[in-house]
Amino acid sequence: MQKNRILAGVLGCMLICSHPSGSLAAAEHMQTPDSGQSVIQNTVPNPDQSKEAGAPYELEPDYNDPDYVKKLFLQEDESSAQSEPFTFKSVQAQTTKSPFTGLVYTHAAQLGDCDIVNGIDVSKWQADINWNKVKAAGVKFVFIRCGYTALSKDFAMYEDEYFRKNIQGAYDAGIDVGVYFFSNSITTNEAKKEAQKTLDLIRDYKHMITMPVVYDFEAFSNAYRAYGLSKAQVTKNVIAYSDLIEQEGYTPMYYGSPNFLDSSFDVAKLSKYDCWLANYTTKTTYTGDYTYWQYSSTGQVNGITGNVDCNFFYSGQAGEIEDPDLNPDDFQEGFGPVSGLTMADHDTTEITIQWDPLENADGYKIYRSKSYGGAYKHLKTINWNEVTAYTDDSVMESEGRQYYYKVVPFLLDEDGNMKYGSESEILTAYTERLHKFRLKTTSNVHLREQAGTEYPSAAVVPSGTGLPFYKFTLSTLDQKWYKVTYSQNGKSYTGYLSGNYVTIYTYGNTTKNVNVRSGAGLTYKILRTIPKGTKVTVTGNAKTVAGTKWSQVKYAYKGKNYSGYIPKKYIRQI
Repeated sequence: MQKNRILAGVLGCMLICSHPSGSLAAAEHMQTPDSGQSVIQNTVPNPDQSKEAGAPYELEPDYNDPDYVKKLFLQEDESSAQSEPFTFKSVQAQTTKSPFTGLVYTHAAQLGDCDIVNGIDVSKWQADINWNKVKAAGVKFVFIRCGYTALSKDFAMYEDEYFRKNIQGAYDAGIDVGVYFFSNSITTNEAKKEAQKTLDLIRDYKHMITMPVVYDFEAFSNAYRAYGLSKAQVTKNVIAYSDLIEQEGYTPMYYGSPNFLDSSFDVAKLSKYDCWLANYTTKTTYTGDYTYWQYSSTGQVNGITGNVDCNFFYSGQAGEIEDPDLNPDDFQEGFGPVSGLTMADHDTTEITIQWDPLENADGYKIYRSKSYGGAYKHLKTINWNEVTAYTDDSVMESEGRQYYYKVVPFLLDEDGNMKYGSESEILTAYTERLHKFRLKTTSNVHLREQAGTEYPSAAVVPSGTGLPFYKFTLSTLDQKWYKVTYSQNGKSYTGYLSGNYVTIYTYGNTTKNVNVRSGAGLTYKILRTIPKGTKVTVTGNAKTVAGTKWSQVKYAYKGKNYSGYIPKKYIRQI
């Protein structure tokens, strides 16, 4: 019955598309999966011909898997997409040749200063992958499907059966890893459940994930349970999913084609999240913001049998300001920089910076980077000389998380055009730290002078070393680095340790007699009850779908060591 419903849904779409008066409407509402291109087809594909069509055939058919249905029924003719006329032209646009399709791609002018990195995305439909060959073929990053919500009427989520094998293989081969979850959520509550399912699946692999965690919503035909969902509801679902992902320290991102981004997402309300553009063409005309571009579903990569999705990642210039309005021709020689730039105040949700007023300045532009070596994004324009402070309330709620700021003064000419002065030195600021944290190294690890493997090593910290830390920063791809002071042979060194090689823990006392459970939630088995005042080591945190926070703890009781979960609210950190 499920297969028949899907076939009927696809056939209905195709019949509309084949009608002369219906083809345009169908193209506006029907998105090619992953690519997001409009599709017009006149015949129903024959499942027996799936191998020739490039559809998945290594595994048993699964008509409840959204990735299977999209690959099977909606294969795009990329050759026609690549020959479409391109009207937007700019001398600043870059062109590169993909090693996986052999075609030349023109990149958007606003991304002209970015480094362009080649990558792919995979699911179980690529079956067994030789990741060492994939790495040697030039793949620098991969998005791996961790799970999906089924096409069935009832809400049901499943793990991608190749997820664990894929993420371990990609990581071992030295490929940067992100993950995506194929959503079919209808309500915000379902989207939160999808987020929790994602977090449960990736929890053991957190140290491997240095790229975004993606909400992949593609209800492009009535075969999908979420087909026809309103733009307002889709947007709410994206936010519900992404906020839970971000609370756990990951970078959230959403995915869509140009048509789908226009019809099903309120992009203006999603500006705080990265966007993964899906557009199967050699020259996208999409002018919105995006960080990744999925440009083909028929790439050929050594180490993978059959077709694979191909992507570009636009990596910002290290330490540079990304602002198309900052034209070098508008630079005013001898003007600036501002002085006295400092952090004036902070708490766990806000950072306030201030600087001295610059004589003759008509205002200031403020920029921020999440990492020491990352790109600086525009935060605020202040059109007044005497206003020399800014409160950044867009930081993630955290303790000791570092951010980096620059201030650029400007003048206004008679026509109101801006002339820019020199940018300030980098200000390192951070959210307030309320508690003590500790870490233990899991191997011999370099203590870097700044957050990144490209920076010099100040010392080597032996495996098993316990150290306090008071803040952390993020490297270029949002990998965590921890700032510590380490003493060796009578000398002290201050620098950064990679989060890949440390275990984080805190200490606390229980504030009441509390049940220790086998998992994070009241439905899990009670292992034992420990008295008020018991000292525990907090080794991790989790959140239930209802939003209740739990801590994973280790503790000693009557001479024996135990572990389990207790509500976070019953722990007072020490």
